[in-house]
Amino acid sequence: MSNQVLTHQMIAREAAKMLEEEAPFIANINKGRQDEFGKDVQGYQKGDTVKIKIPTSGKVYDGAVFAGGAGGTDVIEESVSLTLDTQKHIAIQFGSKEKLLNITDFKERILRPQMQTLSSVVEADLIARGMLGVPNQVAMSLSGSTPSGALASARARLNRYLAPAGDRSVVLSSDANVALSGEVSRMYNPTTASEKAYLQGYVATAFGADLYEHQSIPVFNNGTAAGITVTGANQTGSTLIASATTGGTLPKGTVFTIAGVNAVHPLTGQDLGALQNFVVTADATVGSSTPVSIYPALNATTPNKKVSALPANGAAISVVSVNGFQNLAFHKDAFTTAFAPLPVLSSCEGYTARLPSGVSVRVMTFGDGNNDYERTRIDVLYGFQIVRPLHACRIIQS
Repeated sequence: MSNQVLTHQMIAREAAKMLEEEAPFIANINKGRQDEFGKDVQGYQKGDTVKIKIPTSGKVYDGAVFAGGAGGTDVIEESVSLTLDTQKHIAIQFGSKEKLLNITDFKERILRPQMQTLSSVVEADLIARGMLGVPNQVAMSLSGSTPSGALASARARLNRYLAPAGDRSVVLSSDANVALSGEVSRMYNPTTASEKAYLQGYVATAFGADLYEHQSIPVFNNGTAAGITVTGANQTGSTLIASATTGGTLPKGTVFTIAGVNAVHPLTGQDLGALQNFVVTADATVGSSTPVSIYPALNATTPNKKVSALPANGAAISVVSVNGFQNLAFHKDAFTTAFAPLPVLSSCEGYTARLPSGVSVRVMTFGDGNNDYERTRIDVLYGFQIVRPLHACRIIQS
């Protein structure tokens, strides 16, 4: 029986499925979108903005009066604006000979190696973006007797900030996975099978999260600023004025604490007795009285109380982020991404495939009449946003 000639539709659908299977981070974060997003495959370009749906969190009111006299919380999904800022593609050449392969041969011999490369690059980009906005962190000693304690600590951090149970994942470097392997028999529950076990890198389920070994774990490096202190008492908001005895850089993603500023319960505002972690949200060069963008915002009063007290003038700022690999534990709704369906350009042959999960891939072929061969590109266009940074936690290696 002769082989069926491969079509762009067949290739695009397989490519989209492979991208998701090879990308556990993408598969495990929010990809909510407007209904028409899956219907309209025309007009999306790099730089466009789309609305992404985000599940709402509940709000508790005091007293017998409904919603404290306010209108209450609408039971609807909120949305955030997300810019489609990144387009990546792989470029391959194949002609009539390759088109006569059956789909199984084509997938394994040609398509899968290409999609593994594309997936790895996209995942590295998204995990790094996510990590840079997360203030929570715990440490894992790779040479210690119980490295799984870091997973328990990360779980506790997510619980502290009321991240919902379920839909939690952890992406780990190979070294971290090796360190954990000695505890497999007692910390993993062999009777529990995750529905995400088909994803590349799945290791097991432990401490309420699916664990994935990942080759795109980002590396973070601290800056050069030292002797950093608060300049001006009782500062509020998302900008902190700071000075450094040794001026230098304070890169985006730097995690720090402020003396006398503790974490609080997200609902009750109760002092939790531990310093609040902050993260730098934009690169800064600290000298004298330098504004530094931070998360979470400084707010010591209800509603939306974030810290136990506002920082004192001259309070010490201690950088606690550590150079090296930054493994990441996260709830699904900590981050969101959108893959936009790209149109097939005029005079080209192609197809745009979109999975129910929201992953979209375009395959497009165009001829080179000067050199007498065809070129095929497989494209993705996407955007990413951090939605709930406190529902994620870095796991640093030491």
